[in-house]
Amino acid sequence: SADESSVIPLLVAARQLMGRLKDFIPEAQGLYERIESCRIELDDINSETERFLSGVEDDPEKLQKINERLDLLYSLIQKHRVTKADELIEKTSELQGIVDSIATGDEKTAEIEKELKGLEKELGDLAAKLSEGRNKSVPGMEKIVTGMLKQLGMPNARFRIDLTREKDFAQTGYDRAEFMFSANREVPPENLSKVASGGELSRVMLSLKSLLSSSANLPTIIFDEIDSGVSGEVADKVGRILEEMGKEMQVINITHLPQVAARGRKHLHVYKEYEGESTITRIRLLTQEERVMEVAKLLSGSEVTPTAVENARELLNAALKQQ
Repeated sequence: SADESSVIPLLVAARQLMGRLKDFIPEAQGLYERIESCRIELDDINSETERFLSGVEDDPEKLQKINERLDLLYSLIQKHRVTKADELIEKTSELQGIVDSIATGDEKTAEIEKELKGLEKELGDLAAKLSEGRNKSVPGMEKIVTGMLKQLGMPNARFRIDLTREKDFAQTGYDRAEFMFSANREVPPENLSKVASGGELSRVMLSLKSLLSSSANLPTIIFDEIDSGVSGEVADKVGRILEEMGKEMQVINITHLPQVAARGRKHLHVYKEYEGESTITRIRLLTQEERVMEVAKLLSGSEVTPTAVENARELLNAALKQQ
């Protein structure tokens, strides 16, 4: 530019000054030449810049569109929590994939529905086989359980298993089993949980577990007072059933009945000890004589009489002979 404040006019003025000084100061000649060189170079740069600027189009509308695009870019970067344009491009590809999957959703839905129908048919076939097997097994189970209940002092007991088909599938198929029971001849069987007394329920559960354990090949089965609610001759029969089960597997039974305790091959005594403010539960294997005393306690209570000890010994000896 030819503006008086631009560099080139100032360099021209400096050159003129040095031109006058070089006649008097020889060192000024070198400065004069350097200033002239700078003037020529800057003049050339100025010419090139003017030619360059003359080719640039001044379009305010286009500039506004570019600024709007930049504003949109910065807004999208903040919205999608990325830091640069490359990450925004990756995000765009990710979103496009989601859009494409939605666009093809109907086709995938049809495929899934077709697969689901196939699985439902397979599930129905398996459930039907399970149901067929159950229906074949029910009469035999009813007969065995009813027979065991009669052995346990319930001559008029009737046990029945009602199978009904549920609307939806479950983990065990579509059958719902309901245990029906009656202890009296004139009363029709009803839901076991609603009509059975504590003693009746114990005997039914013992019969069922005895049947199931023999077919399930269990290594060990634990009963927690399965003999609850029974006594006398029925208690002795409960002990015999547990003893028979013990020939096929390990049976652990918690009991307070001497008839049942006498049938066991091992007798473990569970007791509590108090140490300071703590209560500790312990368990100990009894010797034969200790076992006699424990059975005697079950017979007579806390005060053990000689008669109770003798009865306990006879009870244990009788059970041992029948093993």
